[in-house]
Amino acid sequence: MKIYGFINKEYEPPAPFIKVLLILKKLNIQKFLNLCIDTGASSTIILDKDIRYLRLNLKDLKKAEKNIGGIGGIIDTYIIENAKIIFKTEEGIPYEEELNLLVGVHRMDKLTEQEKALITKLPSLLGRDIIGKFKFTFSKKENLVLFEK
Repeated sequence: MKIYGFINKEYEPPAPFIKVLLILKKLNIQKFLNLCIDTGASSTIILDKDIRYLRLNLKDLKKAEKNIGGIGGIIDTYIIENAKIIFKTEEGIPYEEELNLLVGVHRMDKLTEQEKALITKLPSLLGRDIIGKFKFTFSKKENLVLFEK
């Protein structure tokens, strides 16, 4: 089974992305998202820009046991259990992965205007919790982003 992603040239250098259908049944959300494929991220996480796009209400989410750190410092972290992401295979068949999805919120009141502008452009990430279930190939030279099982 093959699942193709794409190289997003809006980033410098261009970055590997994949389009998924995110299903959060308990929150009645079903929307497409472009996730940046990040082998440096241990977990798949929805960040500020997509929190707004998905219209997530943090009051509806369970606080994670601990906050995580990364670009932008320590972020408040929530968890959505039994989330589903659906990939489209090469044959057009949906392929589903279930996960405990993290939601990371930056503390904007502690950031400068310039930092806020950068943070709000950060894409949500497909992390190693999902990447590790596949053979992953990324070649900018060959314009290839590929997951195989």
